[in-house]
Amino acid sequence: MLLELEIKNFALIDEIHVNFRQGLNILTGETGVGKSIIINGIKLTLGERADRDWIRKGSEKAFVQSVFLKTPLIKKKLMDLGLNGDDDHLILSRELHKSGRSVSRINGSIVTNATIKDVADLIIDIHGQHSHQSLLNKSKHIDFLDDYIGTEALKVLKEFQSSYSQYLQLINEKESLSIDDRERERQIDLLDFQIKEIESANFNIGEEEELLKEYRILSNSEELYEMLGQILEILKHESMTNSAIDQLSSSHAIMDRISGIDTKVDGFKTQFEDIQFQLEDLYQEIRDYHDHIEYDEVHMTAINERIAEINHLKRKYGNHIEDIQQELLVMKKTYNQLLNSKEKVKELNDMIKVKEKKLEDLGSVLHKKRTDAAKVLQNRVAKELKDLNIPQGELLISIDPLAKSAKKERIYNEKGYDHVEFLIKTNPGEDHKPLTKIASGGEISRVMLALKSLLADVDKIPCLIFDEIDAGISGETGHLVGEKLLGISKKRQVICITHLAQIAARGDTHFLIYKTSKDENTNTYIRELLIEERIQEIGRLLGGTDSEITRRHASELLQYTVQ
Repeated sequence: MLLELEIKNFALIDEIHVNFRQGLNILTGETGVGKSIIINGIKLTLGERADRDWIRKGSEKAFVQSVFLKTPLIKKKLMDLGLNGDDDHLILSRELHKSGRSVSRINGSIVTNATIKDVADLIIDIHGQHSHQSLLNKSKHIDFLDDYIGTEALKVLKEFQSSYSQYLQLINEKESLSIDDRERERQIDLLDFQIKEIESANFNIGEEEELLKEYRILSNSEELYEMLGQILEILKHESMTNSAIDQLSSSHAIMDRISGIDTKVDGFKTQFEDIQFQLEDLYQEIRDYHDHIEYDEVHMTAINERIAEINHLKRKYGNHIEDIQQELLVMKKTYNQLLNSKEKVKELNDMIKVKEKKLEDLGSVLHKKRTDAAKVLQNRVAKELKDLNIPQGELLISIDPLAKSAKKERIYNEKGYDHVEFLIKTNPGEDHKPLTKIASGGEISRVMLALKSLLADVDKIPCLIFDEIDAGISGETGHLVGEKLLGISKKRQVICITHLAQIAARGDTHFLIYKTSKDENTNTYIRELLIEERIQEIGRLLGGTDSEITRRHASELLQYTVQ
């Protein structure tokens, strides 16, 4: 549902703000006041092509914004796009700049026009020009037909889709195993070699790190022996009279002589003793380590060879030993699948045949339901079109099987094996044509009105806009069109631009579009009409002057809304 529309510096509009309501919203006004500008403003927020010539003269940019009430479908779509907000409103905005730059936003986040259109398809249909009309998208016709049938078709369709998903999984699994015998043997031999190559290496987790540590120690053993020797001499050596331990021992002797003078000195003495013991222990540990340092060339060669082996397998199978071991598990699984692939393919073929039989049965049920419902819907649309002054109008719902493969096998998709398209004929002697081929804006609006009237209960689009729907009709037909619009508006919000009093009188809310000129500036405005103002405007649409007779006639037309 479209709640608000805001337009600034757009064509003849300086600034307008409109609050639309549920039900039937009527827009009227004199010819040339800019009714199409309002629709173009809405379209712009829906991702329509932007033209910088639409920017009002003297302005640097134009701004349009529409606010919609979210439906469950819109909430899901926004969540999929990562644009879901916490509130219940969907805000679409667009800025046009003189430089030609255009900025689209959804709930304040900048998005592409493609994203805007993706969302717009779920919220609004504009009838009168070929834009934002879900019924013009033939890929959706099968959905409309199924929705028209109701729960009977949707229950079967849900079961079909579940089976179709399982069918595709079986096909994919079979294709992954379906290779010729020569290729199978080649892959088995290769995997057998690779598995044995990895297993023979007998890797251990953490082994590479330990090898590198040993390599680092052995390759630096000479330097390590020399440097630690120097440390030992500094700490304690027979040839040195002032080694660190000797000096520490001398200091401790002095401390011993002065202990007892002050308790604090006694504390120093204790610390000296601790340090002396620790240094003696450290000296002994370093000497033991130093005495066992030796360069083992044989061990060094073995380490180099093992590291080279690890690096060789890492280049082939993974960056780490853990990766290689994971790859080994995958190889073994594939190896076992290939060894048993012939039997598995045969098993899958049997399962596929069973699933194809189920798809054929469910698809046939869907086809029968669609064919039966199509006949009913075609007859009902013909009656609706006759009421809307298209007496020779006919709807043909084409239901054909999807093209078969070269092997004459049935082709399915997630909706069965039917291709559904709505075709229309509006004049005798013509062929049935796609809905997009209807030339007249008013004619296509009435065709859409007929379809929407019958599909109002199942159509998921919450807002409908009808423009030019009254082209070429008047009198009683206008009454019928108004009644159908009113009927649809009980289930969907409807916004209708009209020149007919018979249609305008059916509105729940009536807006007047008008323009004023001052100092060579022209502005278009829109405002909601009160009851007395509606009577006056409907009188104008009737073509009469503002007289008692005209006002009485207008009041009679408003009998459904005037209390």
